[in-house]
Amino acid sequence: MKKIYELNSNQNNDDFDKIENIPNKNNIIGNQISDFNNIDNNDNKNLNSSKNNIISICQQTQKKEFELDKNVIMDSFKSQQTTIVVQKLLMESKNETIVLIVKILKGEYRKIINDKNGNYFATDLFKICNQKERITILEELSPILSEDCNNNYATHPIQTLIEFSSCELEYKLILFSFNDYNKLLSAALNPNGSYTIQKIIARIPEKFRTEFNFIYISFIIFVSKQKYGIVSAKKFISCTKNEGIITKVFNYIKDNFMGLAMDQYGNYLIQFLLEKWNDSPEGKEIKDLIIQNFKLMIQNKYSSYICESFIKILSKEEKKYLINILKLNEMEKTDNTYSIKIMKLLGIDIDINRNNFQIYSDFINNNNSSLNYMNQIPCYPNFQNYWNNNIHIENKYYNNNKNNNHKKKYKNNNNSNI
Repeated sequence: MKKIYELNSNQNNDDFDKIENIPNKNNIIGNQISDFNNIDNNDNKNLNSSKNNIISICQQTQKKEFELDKNVIMDSFKSQQTTIVVQKLLMESKNETIVLIVKILKGEYRKIINDKNGNYFATDLFKICNQKERITILEELSPILSEDCNNNYATHPIQTLIEFSSCELEYKLILFSFNDYNKLLSAALNPNGSYTIQKIIARIPEKFRTEFNFIYISFIIFVSKQKYGIVSAKKFISCTKNEGIITKVFNYIKDNFMGLAMDQYGNYLIQFLLEKWNDSPEGKEIKDLIIQNFKLMIQNKYSSYICESFIKILSKEEKKYLINILKLNEMEKTDNTYSIKIMKLLGIDIDINRNNFQIYSDFINNNNSSLNYMNQIPCYPNFQNYWNNNIHIENKYYNNNKNNNHKKKYKNNNNSNI
């Protein structure tokens, strides 16, 4: 057991309160002990031993003497209640106490951050320790950060280390394991790892991320087509100010423009760039690419979302230019659902060259009803004729079902009376 501090007998209670800076110290400790009296007697031996150890710490603190041991702290993570008590003691500790805790737990940090209860303690510890202690912790965790950031528990304390980093040595220790192609790609595609990558991009200055940036750019197109990767890709572009990196990323995007535009997640990157680079030379080139491929893009579900966003930022003259392109290609005769939607936004009258029954079927499937939707489909000129000619069939079918249901109810009622 290592003694953290011990007050002299000459010091009174007021001096003790000043040293600890804890308001109503006796009440806090009393509440912590009473919390453990509510733990069920049926708990296992490990939980009971942890409970006794922590109560012992609380009682020692109340006697103005506070002692810690690595095993006591590690045992406290076996239950949520004991972890909460240790967290409270940690947050009320002096700097000297925190320094000693960091030394005591050396060699156990990977185990702690991956523990379902210990990760909360680690997160608090990483927040309140000073730069020197964080470097000591990072030296131990640096090789495994890129792997453990994918873990549901470890990702939170790791992100805290990144957030509170403030010097070149800390940045280098954090990036050490992320400067590897396979490890960085694995983290970028993971839901937890993706948030860690975003934290690195936002928090660590760009001048320290040279190798990291080089690796990330190499797979930015692939990552942009993934569910979790698209978020970090957008973050990377928004936080990058280096013109050389922006040019390289833009060239990759131009070469893979249609592949991204027609992808479930890649289309969000094009929409993001359209908004971010609206007034820049890169933004004008993206607009030109959209106009060149507009006829194809409006026929695809995902690229049509880009076209919708594009139309909203166009002037009247630019809209007229797009309308002329579509009319020259006789696109007003299309029966493509996505094309029709875009052309309606541009104000083009649609001529549907399909058989009426197909129009009727598509309409019913989209709206889940066959009645009272006439006013919502002005783009279907032939639909009104079909409706007028065939509505009596719908009514006849509806009335027959209604009569049959009424007869069944009447029959069931008669049988019940008998």
